[in-house]
Amino acid sequence: MLSADLTNRTDGVWKKALYQTIGLTFIAAILSLVVNQVRSDSIPLLGDWSQEARIELKFGKNILIPLDEARDKFSAGGAFFVDARPPALYQEGHIQGALNVPLAEFDQMMERVLTELPEESLIVTYCDGEDCDLSAQLALKLKEIGYENVRVLHNGWSVWKSHQLPVQGAKEQEG
Repeated sequence: MLSADLTNRTDGVWKKALYQTIGLTFIAAILSLVVNQVRSDSIPLLGDWSQEARIELKFGKNILIPLDEARDKFSAGGAFFVDARPPALYQEGHIQGALNVPLAEFDQMMERVLTELPEESLIVTYCDGEDCDLSAQLALKLKEIGYENVRVLHNGWSVWKSHQLPVQGAKEQEG
């Protein structure tokens, strides 16, 4: 009898602890949601966490250029394309007419950049890969030295090639 009574008390203590834990967790979750909504820099509950969205969040809403717009500007000769990838990758293939300005060599190449890129023109930077942010960082550096009309073609090299747009380099003879 004593054993059954002790078991009932132990079960009651565990149930009470479990209910309290669930209750406190629920209260904490509600409180955190309320505080988040009240803050001026609140975190969106549902958001776009893609690499493109992170680039826009970090560098501004108008930094990205859609492929269609980049293609139209290319066709009309209304943009200068700048490849942010290392020289070896640039030589393997790049957007036709693109200037290679590797981010790692930007400071050494700044004089060339200033002479080859008109300040008032649209400049489209690109690199390769969903996670590549070299082009966004290059765009920021160009803006810092006075270029205002700079946009990023996200995952530019892969997207450009996949749409069979004009390319140059060693790979152009293969296709």
